[in-house]
Amino acid sequence: MKLTITDAAKTKIQNIVPGNAKYFLSLDDGVGNYSDAGSCAIDTSFDFIAVDPDLEDKDFNESMDSDLGPIYIKGYSKSYMDQNLKLDVKMNILQLSGDAGIIDENVPVTDQRNKK
Repeated sequence: MKLTITDAAKTKIQNIVPGNAKYFLSLDDGVGNYSDAGSCAIDTSFDFIAVDPDLEDKDFNESMDSDLGPIYIKGYSKSYMDQNLKLDVKMNILQLSGDAGIIDENVPVTDQRNKK
């Protein structure tokens, strides 16, 4: 599994998250420290989260290659993803898509570094 991050998406992410970070692509399903939605949500929703580079989180137990280095995911969330993923900017909003089309048309970026 690979996540292609376009230049426009990289610029948007780096404007929100300057410097060194570890990244999570988090399925917003109510599981873990960074999710507040429930699994009964109608739409599939992801968040792009920056955390401290040395942070370990047992919920994010798998990773995929990307243009920003490894992106960590909840292993079971792969069932909502395609093999080839792309994060791009559309109308100034990050959009996650795959081989089958749009997965999430509004992926927020949050910087959780140095937050407990």
